[in-house]
Amino acid sequence: MSNTMTKTIACPECGSENEIKVYKTVNATTDPDFREQLLNGELLHFRCEHCGYQAELKYPLLYSDIKNKFMVYYIPEIDRDKLTDEALEKEYGELEDITRRLASNFNELKEKIHVFESGLDDRVIEVVKAALRDVVEKRTGETVTGGYFSKYSVDEDRIGFTFFVGDGNEQFVQTTRLEIYEKSSAVAKAFDDQQSDRSFKTIDRNWARNAIYRYRKNK
Repeated sequence: MSNTMTKTIACPECGSENEIKVYKTVNATTDPDFREQLLNGELLHFRCEHCGYQAELKYPLLYSDIKNKFMVYYIPEIDRDKLTDEALEKEYGELEDITRRLASNFNELKEKIHVFESGLDDRVIEVVKAALRDVVEKRTGETVTGGYFSKYSVDEDRIGFTFFVGDGNEQFVQTTRLEIYEKSSAVAKAFDDQQSDRSFKTIDRNWARNAIYRYRKNK
C-alpha cells in the first residue's frame, strides 16, 4: 500500500504554517487513484490555506507498479549516476524482475511511468529521443531545450516525442516508424543489458548519448 505522513511546513510567501500530506510511496497497483492524482499534479500540489500561494511540492517519493514490474524513485536534483541508499536497497532488493529507475524532476517521473505502462524499454526510448532530437534541431535550426515521449501506436506504426524548441520553448512533435525503436534496441542493450538490475539507475539523455557513442565506436 501507499505510505503517507502528515507534515507541517511554512508557506514561502506568507510564512504561515500548513499541515500537508506527504506521500513517501505511491503504489499504483493497490492505489490507482493516487496514480491519477500524481500524473495530473494534484498529489504534489501545495496551496497555502492562509494566503492562497500555490507551488509544486518537491520531496523524495517512491512510485511502484508491481503489475507492470517497475519502480521509479523521484528524488529532485539527484546525482545522475546512481543512488546509494542502503535502506531502500534492503527494503526492495528482494523483488526480482523489477526495473528500477531514478527521476530528478516531475516530468521525468511522469515520462517513465508512461513508457513502462506502454510496455516499452526506457533505455531504447532515450536512444530514439536523442536521435530525433538531432533531427529536430537540423529541421528547425533551433536548439532543443527538452522533450518527452508522447506517442506510441502499433496501428499507426508510429512512435513520437514532443520537443521544446528555441528561446520560446515552442512545441515541435516528431514521430518515426516503430522500426527505428526496434533498431535502437541493439544500441541500448549493447551499452547496458541489465534490465533487471536491482539498483536504482538514471537512464536519461546523457546515458543515451554515451550508449550511441560506444555503439558507433565499437562497430
